[in-house]
Amino acid sequence: MRVKDKQLIPSYFGLADGTKFSLSELTSTTKTKLKNMKLDSAVYSACIDIYDQSLGGKGLFSQNKSQLTDQEYNIILKDFGEVTGAAYVLKVESSKYKSVRFPTGNEKLIDYYMVTNDGLEEKYSAKAGEGGKPSIVSLMPIIETMIANRTLDSKFQNAISVLSYLGKQQTNALYLGPLQAAEYLNLPGYISLLKLLKDKKLNTGYVSGIPTERHLETAVKNAGDYDMFREITKNYYEAAGYSNVDIVTTKRILDKGYTRKRYGLLHYPITAELIKWLNTDKNNTKIILNKAANTLNINQIYLDKSGMNLKYTVKTFSDGEFIFQSPSSTPYPVNNRIGFKMKKVGTAKNKL
Repeated sequence: MRVKDKQLIPSYFGLADGTKFSLSELTSTTKTKLKNMKLDSAVYSACIDIYDQSLGGKGLFSQNKSQLTDQEYNIILKDFGEVTGAAYVLKVESSKYKSVRFPTGNEKLIDYYMVTNDGLEEKYSAKAGEGGKPSIVSLMPIIETMIANRTLDSKFQNAISVLSYLGKQQTNALYLGPLQAAEYLNLPGYISLLKLLKDKKLNTGYVSGIPTERHLETAVKNAGDYDMFREITKNYYEAAGYSNVDIVTTKRILDKGYTRKRYGLLHYPITAELIKWLNTDKNNTKIILNKAANTLNINQIYLDKSGMNLKYTVKTFSDGEFIFQSPSSTPYPVNNRIGFKMKKVGTAKNKL
């Protein structure tokens, strides 16, 4: 790998110290640091090209990927895109913004603040491609206020309860939250999972209640090779509606030499089942999600691949349409809590 994850984020350029940078100051600081970082020539060339195009206010421009792999180029877009996006906005909105400020710590949803000519600050979130999925926790204070003010009627009760489980502050929350929500809803997949864990052949020791990591880990360990595992989990996966089975990944996890936890093969399908429930219109959960997210005064800037080009798009949370997604997977079942993302098509408006 010619570039590492997080190697090109704002803090590595000395930008994330609360200082307000004008466009010329941002450019000088960024380019000086790029020269001193002793990056691979292809990485350096790609970074300079994206920055210069952004500095010129180009919303659509050709990729200069050179011999970089997709993975390497995507890291540049994801991390360095936070810096180039700020330069782009400062250029195309020069009549509105005079500088940018990167927060000193990790702030939920916010990557930087654009400072207006009046000295006010507007929040920006940067995404490349699909980008990260902010955790539902970031919206819970808003949802709790909605509940306290009684702005949500009885039809939202199930949705409120599920979101409360998913956003609950508790020990081992990332593991327990989805299972607690699934238990509350009595989801078909969850019922089938408990039945599976009671199979005597798997010798999990499970009796009742929320199964532990040990119960799930033991079940996977005792299920045997790939073919045996798929046969044993067939009914469970079908009940959970989990058909997106990655054969290569599943075989890798089941391999005897696998060194990480294996229980994601049983835990993640519950998360996937919950995502489907959350995004089903009749369950009213998306209404709460959008009501909460639309109150946030945040601009989301995307740097996306568009054919052989790169494209900037800026949308506002207040006009956006959101759906639930999860950053987790079978290898990483507790990567983060269930989160949400803005749909790039639909009601969201392009500001620039």
